[in-house]
Amino acid sequence: MTSEHERMPVGTASPPGAAAAAAGSPGVRGLLARPGFRGLMLANVLSAVGFGTSRFVFVWLIGELTEWNPATAILGILIGLPPLLLSAWAGSLADRLDPRRFGVTTFALSAAGFAATGVLVATDTMTVPLAMVCALVTACAPSMLMPLLQALVPALVPPGQLMQGVAIQNLSMMVSTIAGVFLGGAVIQAFGVAAGFWLVTIAGLLGAAVFAATPLPGQAPARDRRGAIREGARIALGTEPLRSLLGITAVIGLAIATSTLLLPEFARDVLGTESLAASALNVFMSIGMMITSITIATRWTPSRPGLVLTVFSIVPLGGGLIAIGLSRAYLLTGLFGFMWGLAGGVVMTLLRTLTQVNTPPELMGRVMGLAAMAQNGAFPIGALLLVGLVSATSVSTAMVIAGFLCVACTSAIAVHPHVREL
Repeated sequence: MTSEHERMPVGTASPPGAAAAAAGSPGVRGLLARPGFRGLMLANVLSAVGFGTSRFVFVWLIGELTEWNPATAILGILIGLPPLLLSAWAGSLADRLDPRRFGVTTFALSAAGFAATGVLVATDTMTVPLAMVCALVTACAPSMLMPLLQALVPALVPPGQLMQGVAIQNLSMMVSTIAGVFLGGAVIQAFGVAAGFWLVTIAGLLGAAVFAATPLPGQAPARDRRGAIREGARIALGTEPLRSLLGITAVIGLAIATSTLLLPEFARDVLGTESLAASALNVFMSIGMMITSITIATRWTPSRPGLVLTVFSIVPLGGGLIAIGLSRAYLLTGLFGFMWGLAGGVVMTLLRTLTQVNTPPELMGRVMGLAAMAQNGAFPIGALLLVGLVSATSVSTAMVIAGFLCVACTSAIAVHPHVREL
């Protein structure tokens, strides 16, 4: 895969902070002036809007179809299975297929799946089992799209601005996902549940149109396709610092699963809040992540990104979950959530940047697929773990235990110098 700027080979890349300083980068405005990157970010926004809307609409649909509480947990596990099972394969496809054709096809398949779901809802033929199947099937295409969107960033930005590019992508994804949740709620209230699926369908069709019009790198040179996933996994999991970086990615997935699944129940049962106040806790976290993502994109480029990543992933990542689990006051919980979001923005931006800087260009899609599998695939695994912890203890205790587990895992990785010396 070629591009306007060659990606930095493994072992020869300058630290992102030093590279950015040396390049005298034109900043965020300069990146967004590049047609390829601008089109990719627009496609990223449409993908994230669809993701946020679909999650909310499916949860709302299940709530209307049944009052059986475990149904929502089962829905979460089913939605989390496609990233776990398909991300590595999608990354392999991203390495060898024409990115435009792959992206357009994936967006179109996503739109078709949500359109079919909307028809079932509109015709009153939807049932709980059918909704579960639709949730599983419609999660497949977006899960395959994410490794491609992430793998294209290094091909569309100058090497010295990779950290800025990653920060912009993370920021656009967070804002759009939150916007998707609110759009889903507004559309359902105004037009009904089926309209929520029409909204996601429109986002998918627009995404396909944007991807078709965006100047992207050409298809990768032909190579032997046999064992492509296995070869990528062998290199990524068998070499440092990629192995440690993917390990931290998996820990982040566990932390996200914990906050996503336990925070609403914690707010309701422990803090005694209503749904609006409970949802506001997620907003506090998201605002924190937005602030640090904007800061990294525009003002702050750490000279020792590996050391910063190590410190922030050990202390605030798991420590934030512990603090929230021990809190019994709403405002204090909101403050802890905001601080956890601040740390999360730093960790996710630096982690993606260092992973891509240390990945060979020909393996970029496969490594991004493995990263997506590690982070998003941790959702169903984390859900099963948390169900056991909550059943054996309580919601707050389970959150504290999960926090200590995150601290232990990241500390075990940090014992070795592979990441902190980057």
